[in-house]
Amino acid sequence: MQGIIQQNYQGIEALQIKSIEEGPLTPLSVMIRNKFVPVLPYDWQTESGALTEIRPVQLPIVIGYGFGGIVEQVGRLRHSSLIGQRVIGMQPNGSAQEVINNKIPPLLFKAPDQVTLADAITLIGGADAALHAIKVLQIQSTDTVLVTGASGGVGTYLIQLLKLAGATVIALASAENQAFVRQLGADSVLNYEADLATQFSNNSQPNKVIDTVGQQALLQLISTSYGSLRILSLSTTDFLPTKPGQDFRFSNGSIGIGGYQHLLQLLATQQIKDDIQATYSFEDVKKGQMIAKNEHSQGRILLTF
Repeated sequence: MQGIIQQNYQGIEALQIKSIEEGPLTPLSVMIRNKFVPVLPYDWQTESGALTEIRPVQLPIVIGYGFGGIVEQVGRLRHSSLIGQRVIGMQPNGSAQEVINNKIPPLLFKAPDQVTLADAITLIGGADAALHAIKVLQIQSTDTVLVTGASGGVGTYLIQLLKLAGATVIALASAENQAFVRQLGADSVLNYEADLATQFSNNSQPNKVIDTVGQQALLQLISTSYGSLRILSLSTTDFLPTKPGQDFRFSNGSIGIGGYQHLLQLLATQQIKDDIQATYSFEDVKKGQMIAKNEHSQGRILLTF
């Protein structure tokens, strides 16, 4: 079978499509014909060596984390009712390959009948990160939350989940994505391509910040523009706030089985919706990653197998 391989730390352009072994069917195996893999910052940051401290790997590796596909075979310790089911899941040792040999039952979830497989896979590395941030910050209806990268794969879900929690949302987005982000429910939308310092001073004061971008200069401007703040970043591990009464933390933990089941139910009942910017064949992984990394986002980019 074919897979996308990272051989070194020379970035996106060094990725290769190679033949790899499928691996044997074990008692704990669920063999899945892969259909979709989300393109995540996690991928290109690993490829450039930016995550070596928090994600040490032994190269070469198959890239990718989330997947969505159809179950074809199961080992004797996995339930036969899974065969033929549409599932999403996580594969910590790499998901960007044609067949997934999933051996960890808690990392596999059936997609509800009302939800397409493409829609469901956007939860991985998107809504799950958003829900984790909301839980870590203990978001309440009295909170006003500033969201950076509001039009991206995490930000789009953050806005919706924050509004479900009753919070007031201030969203940062590019000029071309202002209307898109407002449609998701943001109470106010600021243009990060214009004079942000003036926009901050003319807008309401947030008490919490959820950062999905990881740009030090942006965090510095936010810190100096406001008073008391709790800043949570999903993208950078280090930042020193400039004022008393401000604290910073990085977090990327799990939401657990119940968290994923909750998100799938929210999708199934249309309380939240996904936004898929584009899909590319896995052979076009370099194009997909470059667009996701360098261009203005409107949701998530997927690779198809």
